[in-house]
Amino acid sequence: MKTLRCWWINHYACPADEPGGTRHHALASHLAEHGIETTLVASSYHYTKLVERLEPDEMTRVEDRNGVRFAWLRTRPYTSNPLAKLNNMRSFASRLLRVADTLPLERPDVIVGSSPHPYAADAGRRLAARYGIPFCCEVRDIWPGSLVDIAGASRWNPVVLHMGRLERRLYRSADRIFTLLPGSEGHIHERGGRPGSVVWIPNGIDPTLLPPVSPPVQGGPFTLAYAGAHGVANGLDAVLDAAVILQRDHGRDDIRFLLIGDGPCKPALVQRVADEGIELVEFRDPVPKSEIHGVLQQSDACLMPLKRGDVFRHGISPNKMFDYLAVARPVIFSVATPVNPVEKAGAGLTIAPEDPEALARAVLELSSLDPVERAAMGDRGRTYVLEHHDLSVLAKRVGEALREVVSSGNAGKDGSG
Repeated sequence: MKTLRCWWINHYACPADEPGGTRHHALASHLAEHGIETTLVASSYHYTKLVERLEPDEMTRVEDRNGVRFAWLRTRPYTSNPLAKLNNMRSFASRLLRVADTLPLERPDVIVGSSPHPYAADAGRRLAARYGIPFCCEVRDIWPGSLVDIAGASRWNPVVLHMGRLERRLYRSADRIFTLLPGSEGHIHERGGRPGSVVWIPNGIDPTLLPPVSPPVQGGPFTLAYAGAHGVANGLDAVLDAAVILQRDHGRDDIRFLLIGDGPCKPALVQRVADEGIELVEFRDPVPKSEIHGVLQQSDACLMPLKRGDVFRHGISPNKMFDYLAVARPVIFSVATPVNPVEKAGAGLTIAPEDPEALARAVLELSSLDPVERAAMGDRGRTYVLEHHDLSVLAKRVGEALREVVSSGNAGKDGSG
């Protein structure tokens, strides 16, 4: 089997030994089993730890991290300021186009551009056109829909309009479109994606990283864990509101909300807990993927909240949800979306988003269940995620699609800058 070289462009990709998005590290590891040599091209500035990976005199670095090759590109620092975030996104894309030819790497056979924002994916498209090779797009979020529905931007904002043009260009030019969102195919076709080009590749779990199933520690408070970004879309103020209800109205001191991670909203959340004397909430720093499952096993249940937004009609695929299910913990699912893995698996409770009263009731209901019943919920979730979200299986699906586009000789349609 001929080895294929793939560059996977993801501004925020992280190795498994760091906190953050490690999906592509796991996919790259498994793609190697199918003869696809993958280089992850990412920013050297860590977006949650807010630290620089490169030395002061370095602009790029190519290195092996736990068996996966990363090409780090220096970008502008990332902050919660919207303009600084936008400049960080654009600087990554422009840096990639400037330095790609100088990287100590062999030319790729195919490029995948991931869209935690569209500028990075579009830089991948332009690079594929430059090299005359196939381009695939990975849809992680719907841009600019997320910016409008979640961040409240105007549809007529110049940045929104520009992102809309990039979205259509990406869909038109991609030989394959890997989407994490199970209900997004219609939207992609409406924006120019060709019939037959869309392949659903959700987030998932790497079974090799999973510890054995372990029951919660007995004797402590009933602990509900949240592990992930503390951003606008995550709706964590509703979690704090629910904690207030449980503490003030129900007099509960035997419940704990454990919020693990970082993000632009975290300082305000921490300050609010201090100002309001909310004693049921504990904050922790981000945890590397290689350690998160052990931390989640300290909990009795997990939280999957998101703000209400029309963009979630396309479905969701957050890493944290699959990690929750993988460690066999019941989940309180609080997202307005037609695709609900927790409900499908019978692995927890579903409530309306941004409803603190409903969340408080769900916590009381779950905590009052017999531990055997909670364990059964967790077991069903683990079985479901191992059957449907094993990254080794998903990587095989990706590898087959990449080989197909390379063998067909497609390259860079609509590849103009």
